[in-house]
Amino acid sequence: MAAVALRNCLFATAVVQVLCDRPDNVGPLGNSKGTRGNGAQRRQPELLPGKRQMGQSVLHVTRLHRYDHAGLAAMLQAETLWQASLNGNSTALRTFKQRHNYVHLSEQQSKGLREHHQEVLAGGGMDRGRAEVNDSFLRTGHRKTRARPVTSLKRLDSQYVGYIGVGTAPAEGGNCVTTDPSSFMDAPRLVDDEDSSSAIEHGNCQVTEQSQVMVVFDTGSTNIWIDSDLCTEGPCAKPDRHRYNHKKSLTYKVPVHGLDLHIQFGTGEVTGPQAIDDFHVGPLTVKQQTFGMIQTEQGSVFEDIPLEGILGLAFKKMSANGVMPFFDNIINQKVLDDNQFSFYFNLHNPAANAILWGGADRNFFTGPLHYFKVTDPFYWSIDLVSFRIGDKEWDFDKGKWKKNMNTEFAPAATGSLMEQQQTPKAIVDTGTTFFTAADGLFEKIMDELPSGCCEQVNRTTHPNMIYTLHSTDGNLVDFELTNNEYMSVSKGEDCKDQEYCSTDFMKINIPAEHSPAMVLGEVFLRHFYSVFDRGTGESESTGRVGFARAVHDGAALERLQALTQNAASYTKIYGSKNPEAGSVQP
Repeated sequence: MAAVALRNCLFATAVVQVLCDRPDNVGPLGNSKGTRGNGAQRRQPELLPGKRQMGQSVLHVTRLHRYDHAGLAAMLQAETLWQASLNGNSTALRTFKQRHNYVHLSEQQSKGLREHHQEVLAGGGMDRGRAEVNDSFLRTGHRKTRARPVTSLKRLDSQYVGYIGVGTAPAEGGNCVTTDPSSFMDAPRLVDDEDSSSAIEHGNCQVTEQSQVMVVFDTGSTNIWIDSDLCTEGPCAKPDRHRYNHKKSLTYKVPVHGLDLHIQFGTGEVTGPQAIDDFHVGPLTVKQQTFGMIQTEQGSVFEDIPLEGILGLAFKKMSANGVMPFFDNIINQKVLDDNQFSFYFNLHNPAANAILWGGADRNFFTGPLHYFKVTDPFYWSIDLVSFRIGDKEWDFDKGKWKKNMNTEFAPAATGSLMEQQQTPKAIVDTGTTFFTAADGLFEKIMDELPSGCCEQVNRTTHPNMIYTLHSTDGNLVDFELTNNEYMSVSKGEDCKDQEYCSTDFMKINIPAEHSPAMVLGEVFLRHFYSVFDRGTGESESTGRVGFARAVHDGAALERLQALTQNAASYTKIYGSKNPEAGSVQP
């Protein structure tokens, strides 16, 4: 049934829209106990929205590239190989098959991780990370308002980037008659029509995206920043960067109480005014979204990372100046039938990743999909019942290891707000690469799982690591990772040119009001397909996160290729404009 239904799917260009008759045998995703599912049979093609019972399911897929700081040339090389595979070159993607089973990082990330371990373990300080990067503020005139920092954009972290449309411009031959902007901050308007959005919606004017920019899709932050025409110097003014031009957008508006924003991003910072415009994800449109137009960019981090914006997907409580977040607008405007998005991160191939809007696709995971309630809707934060290494379990109250016992769990929701906040949390964050632990626990983890020459790593020296979570159906679910799943490999000078295995943990302290907490970052999410579900959207308390064991076989790649074969190619957009790319060959 499912395979037959998929033959009737309609594919749109750019970001892909898939419209399928829902098969009768596809129900809501289950929550049965069990996590690994390695012995499960291969699935038939199946699109699974979270709640919808009848009619059509709608799935939008944005292919993402993992930028791992290996440089733009490496990014374009991976993209060229991906495009070659679409053209029938079956050997193109074999480049990304590893000779080892450990997590693959770029040399730059591996070096940065080793330096972080050496500095912290030598007592040289702590990485304050995403949650406590330098104080940020919003300012209007001389008034400053504290705001929660967003992503840190460190060279240790990967950035998952993809395209999003911003603004609205008349299409060629679109029957649009516009006025000229009356001032620097003004925009064109349709002649004899006060409401451009209304005219567009009723078909009086055929339009297209004003600009298409490459943004980081980040579940660890909430606000939106976009490179704009206001930037005239610095990284955001580079000729290979794409910028939103507010003066050419029919749907641009100035916020009534807009602010000039100043935000610190790790070693860099951006400033610029707030703006309002329509955002486009393939065939989806989010109307009148408030965001920050980047006017100035400072810091080498923006020179190194070829991104043109950040799109935050966390909760409104984190939002600067009380701005309605992007996904909250999706909910309020009923853009999706199911208020979900999900991520598929490939183990090795930086070009084979995706964010799926409106549901989940079983071709990218195996076994049951377990859901976990968001209990601190600031981050995508869920209750962490226990953290174990081998037969040792960490006691968050006493700050030491204890012998592993049968875990019992009383849901935090039955206690006071303070008790809920003090319950250990697991924060699911696509913008952090590594596992994280706070001061004290980090050092204990590194004692138990030390980095070193790979030939010295085995099940005895480096036992399995287990996170236990409490599912929405009342079960305790173990997420177990072997040493090759929580360690990465690089060349080691101390190992006589043999491979060096690093434990993929960083030391980060989460703010006290959201602690104790550990981050499940990109390394975890490469192994587990993730679903971010806002439920009915009536309250942030309906949020939940789903996990299932990801699959990385040829069928999964073929599925991603089929879903995104008409998407824009990074090589076409960046390769011809950037001399760093050089000549890339499949």
